[in-house]
Amino acid sequence: MKKNVSLMLVVLLLFVALVGCSKETPAPGSSGQADSEEKVITIAHMVPLTGSASSYGVIIRNSAQLAADEINAAGGVTLPDGTKAKINYVAVDETSNSAQAIEACQKAISLNPIAMLGPNRSGGVLAAEPLWKEAKIPTITDGTSAQTTRLGNPYTFRMQISSEYWIPLLVKTAIEDFGVKRPAVIYGLNDYSKANWDATLKPMQEYGIEPVTVQTFNDGDQDFSAQLIEIKNSNPDAIFIYAYTPEVGKITRQRTELGMGDIPVFSERAATDPAAVDLAGPENFDGMVASTTLSPGDPQFADFVEKYETTFKQTISGSHTNHYDSVYIIADIVSRVGLDREAVHQELLKLDYQGALGHYKCDEEGNLVHHMYTQQFKDGKWHVLRYEEYFD
Repeated sequence: MKKNVSLMLVVLLLFVALVGCSKETPAPGSSGQADSEEKVITIAHMVPLTGSASSYGVIIRNSAQLAADEINAAGGVTLPDGTKAKINYVAVDETSNSAQAIEACQKAISLNPIAMLGPNRSGGVLAAEPLWKEAKIPTITDGTSAQTTRLGNPYTFRMQISSEYWIPLLVKTAIEDFGVKRPAVIYGLNDYSKANWDATLKPMQEYGIEPVTVQTFNDGDQDFSAQLIEIKNSNPDAIFIYAYTPEVGKITRQRTELGMGDIPVFSERAATDPAAVDLAGPENFDGMVASTTLSPGDPQFADFVEKYETTFKQTISGSHTNHYDSVYIIADIVSRVGLDREAVHQELLKLDYQGALGHYKCDEEGNLVHHMYTQQFKDGKWHVLRYEEYFD
């Protein structure tokens, strides 16, 4: 009897081992699922959910999540073979920190995604891009400095066009629409803000204008009175602020506190974060002009703005929602080429896609976005001033 029981146990163990070995191991870039299981399209998103960029990091995450939820609610993505796959959207916190972006990228890669989104800040892109290059994972980033352009990495794409495009539009708006002749500039000593300053001098010179003073500060500074007093003493007719959201809000407020509230302010996408308005105070923020990839004041986006704000009970940002279209772009590509990461990469290289928030076309530098707005904040809302496209 004992021998029979032992024999039965051996047979059972052999059966379990054979069944375990027969399971298919997913190939890199595949759905990560055996054919008999539900197929998924994993999109890993390196996004700042904590730290100084978290106010708009939440907006970035919500926008991408909204797209994934809509696709899944409609039944998922129909693959070329007629089967369905659901979007598995995973947000990985990169904590608004360039060094932390490396760890976040490692976590994202470990999920075996078909594509990745982020990091948000240019410093994070520069730090982490060697990892997704080695892993050969197509990644749609948010970096805007010239240094993040392609990086010699064919797997890097950008959902925010370079500062070299949008800052000239900001300068044009200031000079041609507001008659600015004596601008002052203040910018943060980080990759993002320095890139904006670098992109400013040339278009100003083309108009025959030089800044009356250029001031800098370090990330995390709280008191900007010394720089603002220098600006006040230079008698400017405008102030250009290049900084992350917290500093934009604080500098804008402190300029009013120092009796400079009548000097108009020009900034860029960080200024479109609702948190910047809160930090400055709406009364101090009124009149702010910013360049951005999306203007909530454009009537064509009214339905999207209402959908976002109704879903999340949160005021939308003017520049941190484009990954809504990123998710749809990946879903559209997968519906045509299937769960093959390299095929997705090849399709991104020749992308020409009309999304809900814009027209996306990949150029030789990996830029997908080729449009830009300038807009003005008045009476609690953004109003479109100018719109330009940069397609060849």
